Amino acid sequence: MAMAVLLVRAAMAFAQQPWSVDPSFQTAIVTENVNSMVLLDNGQLLLSGRMNFTNNPLLNNYGLIRLNANGSRDATFPNAPVAAGGGNVIKPWADKYYIIGGGGGLQRAHGDGLRDLSFQLPADQYFTNETINDFFVYPDGSVVVVGLFSLSYETEGYVGLYNMVWLTNSGSVDLSRPPRRGGNCDITKIVQQEDGKFILSGNCVFWDGRPVGYTFRVDPSGVLDTSFVSAVAWGDAKSITPLFDGRVILSGLLKTTFSSQDTLHFVRLLPDGSIDETFNNELEIIQIPWELPLWPNEPIYWGQFTRPRHQLISDGRIAVFGPYRTYDGELRRGLAILDENGFLEPDLDGPSGCGQFAYSSGTGEIDYILGSIIGLLETGDGYIYVYGSFYGYHDGTTNYPQQRFISRLYGLDVGIAERRALPPLQPYPNPAGGTFTLELPLNAPAPLELLDASGRVVHTQLLRPGTHSHTVQSALPAGVYLLRVQEAQGVRRGRVVVE
Repeated sequence: MAMAVLLVRAAMAFAQQPWSVDPSFQTAIVTENVNSMVLLDNGQLLLSGRMNFTNNPLLNNYGLIRLNANGSRDATFPNAPVAAGGGNVIKPWADKYYIIGGGGGLQRAHGDGLRDLSFQLPADQYFTNETINDFFVYPDGSVVVVGLFSLSYETEGYVGLYNMVWLTNSGSVDLSRPPRRGGNCDITKIVQQEDGKFILSGNCVFWDGRPVGYTFRVDPSGVLDTSFVSAVAWGDAKSITPLFDGRVILSGLLKTTFSSQDTLHFVRLLPDGSIDETFNNELEIIQIPWELPLWPNEPIYWGQFTRPRHQLISDGRIAVFGPYRTYDGELRRGLAILDENGFLEPDLDGPSGCGQFAYSSGTGEIDYILGSIIGLLETGDGYIYVYGSFYGYHDGTTNYPQQRFISRLYGLDVGIAERRALPPLQPYPNPAGGTFTLELPLNAPAPLELLDASGRVVHTQLLRPGTHSHTVQSALPAGVYLLRVQEAQGVRRGRVVVE
């Protein structure tokens, strides 16, 4: 009883600190993993993965579920017709969501998660979807997908295996944009830079007949950009972040040459693709020990077999996560917070991380042990969600053993209760056509941010002091956006609908 009282007091004492657990949020997921999630407009969460609410992993594995704002399962969310889910990518478009299924297909869902049947991939002899690994959504809802596809458009001259194909917003192949290929290989990631070019990563050594490394850059039409020669010649980039100045951050299992025994996991490249020596490109990451042998045909040192992911957070630092326990020798349990140049912060200044989850496929024996954070979602309502495969979460001050698969943490702009109680922003007109006004008296400059449904900052503007009316102009596609204005005394939030 005394220990329980201490835990409650600790939770109360630290409830409003950044990175501390919000204990009012808790899921009932039992197994196996949450791969991706978005915050819906009504405060619910849409999750993709392989999720089970029973103790039998062979029954009731859901690829897509919807949770209430407190983490409980929304029992009104039907099993069908819903987008299949299961994959590791959900991306918003307008008031809908594109979702990769566990089998590598692509579907579109309405804002409530129900399948949008107006988007259908072609099911004919001309296009065979081997697997869709990633995609980019244009403002009009058309999509460019990457992976491995078989085309049989003989009249147009597109026959064979391709890796980059454009689709219309109804799902048909758009041959007005020539498909691109690297041959019998696979592209796993596509991310657009500020200038419209794409960074691609996979296992291709050729692109449209020209030699490339595993990570390379193409122009908006998919033509190889020869001005970018990546220092990463081999490897699997799990996360790619283009920066505003043309530099690129990569994380995963990377090497500068195929034959090298020196594996890199976290690097920053200059605009021409060379290594940025001001970055901590030698970050040491050690994961939960694995038993040998693993994959003896891959040219890596066993102790370095790690594929971390990363994400920039709103204060400019970098979160790195995965099934890992130490970063540069410091215990972090799956999540580390680094400065903008990739160096571990000297103090913890963040969570201690997740606990382990023992998985069994139903044989009665433990198949493997996970303690993995797969992703991080920083939302416009002041929270940070971490998700993956874990039982228990330690936020740096208190252990919460009942936290499972998702934990909701207080965001970076909390710490004082009053900071969350500022009057909300009320833009007008709302809905808006891209231009709206905020009535907000300011004594000092204040940054305004617009965030999309995935928590990504898509527009910034500096509001000037000395005036009450602030005009905001953006060229954002239709959709619902969260507003955030940081003032000295706290943060104001609001919501605007762009038509």
